[in-house]
Amino acid sequence: MQPAAERAETVVDEVAGVELGDGRLNYRTRRVAGALAKDPELGFPEALATEAELEGFYRLLRNEKVTAEKLLAPHAKATVGRLIEHGTALVIHDSTELRFGGQGREGLGVVGRTGNGMMAQFALAVSFDGRRDPLGVLELDTWVRTGKSATQKRKTEPKSYRVMRRRRQRSEQDRWWEMVQAAERKVAGAASLIHVMDSEADDYELLWNLQRSKRRHVLRLCYDRRLDVAATASRPGEKVRQFVARGEVVATREVPLARRRSTVAVGHHRSKRQEPRNARLAELLFTARAVVVRRPDLCADGPPKTLSVNVVAVLEKHPPKGVQPVEWMLITGEPIDTQEQIMAVVEAYRARWLIEEYFKALKTGCAFGKRQLESKKTIVNALALFIPVAWSLLRMRTLSRTSNDASALTVLTATQLKILRAKTKLPPPEDSSIRAAYLAVARLGGHLRRNGPPGWQVLGRGYDRLLMLEAGYKIAQNERSDQC
Repeated sequence: MQPAAERAETVVDEVAGVELGDGRLNYRTRRVAGALAKDPELGFPEALATEAELEGFYRLLRNEKVTAEKLLAPHAKATVGRLIEHGTALVIHDSTELRFGGQGREGLGVVGRTGNGMMAQFALAVSFDGRRDPLGVLELDTWVRTGKSATQKRKTEPKSYRVMRRRRQRSEQDRWWEMVQAAERKVAGAASLIHVMDSEADDYELLWNLQRSKRRHVLRLCYDRRLDVAATASRPGEKVRQFVARGEVVATREVPLARRRSTVAVGHHRSKRQEPRNARLAELLFTARAVVVRRPDLCADGPPKTLSVNVVAVLEKHPPKGVQPVEWMLITGEPIDTQEQIMAVVEAYRARWLIEEYFKALKTGCAFGKRQLESKKTIVNALALFIPVAWSLLRMRTLSRTSNDASALTVLTATQLKILRAKTKLPPPEDSSIRAAYLAVARLGGHLRRNGPPGWQVLGRGYDRLLMLEAGYKIAQNERSDQC
């Protein structure tokens, strides 16, 4: 394994190997990536120094040879390299809405009720250890909605949805399996991947595909599925939730729950799981059982009539009155024979919150929703350029909270630490922890310690300024070398 200082990579390093079939395009991509990384919050006219640079950037995004897949390829390759070092890693899958102001942007559709934008799905690799180190983005998929989603059709047009699924017409639900396959192709067996998904992915056909292809997985149950009574030895009419809840409690934990604010826009539907809550100490019970679930009536005829799956349940013992209790029902192919195995499944799912933080780094730290681009092609290409920028911000923040004693050289270069020491009185590089470096970067962005932990915007500003100072330092060093 390479020393940490050699493994520390900047945003520019993540796109250094881009190959667009034209040396001029490759050079332009590296130059633009460096400029955007210096200040992710700035608009393109402010981030790019001259009108010529700005026009060159727009031409790059519009060029037919330039695709998001090609732009993302070097970062995905670097991510695979980090995966191999760990041997086993989580791949967290999730989709998010990307909204943009104004109307009439070519190729965009409707998000939410009236929003203008598109959907994006990510596969984020994370180390499966106590640190939960974000390793990078393996895959990206984007699409627009021009009509009702599959979920909306299921609720408002049940008959047409039933026909669609039985005839096996493609829907958004298929993207989960396609992303799993794409991630596995990138890694090509060099590491063992555990695919983690929220309840939005709960689909019988997806479970069957994961199972028959022997892909490791942890999914949160959305539908209270029917059981095969004879095979499961359950009570008549009993479904998964009730049956698993009756299982033997294998562990009890007291877990502090953070305060949760509502993240749903005004006028949008909010599920019980999205209700705001106050911080509290919850007593959680852990149980697990093997079950045999039946194929839903709406499912296509391809999958078998029953599937054998393992279910791990996390249940709150005494929730406060009137408060939605904690309840996770996790479907997995991982073994659940011991307490250690059961808790490993729970820990895998707990890491899922990192992709939500990644979305914040992208939308807030990089201000991606404010980008003034006029077509889906240019927006998606710009998204591919910002993916490693958002990853670098997330990695720095995450490791600062989980690896207090680890060297800052894990996430920053020796040059960057030297600059931080000069600007913020950070301890020498050999003594600097990740947390100390993280706070020093935030101070560069204007963070005051009395204001509490730094947020995405102030961290983004600090990281931008650090990269700018590093670029200036390297230019000065090169000029000295030329004079010698």
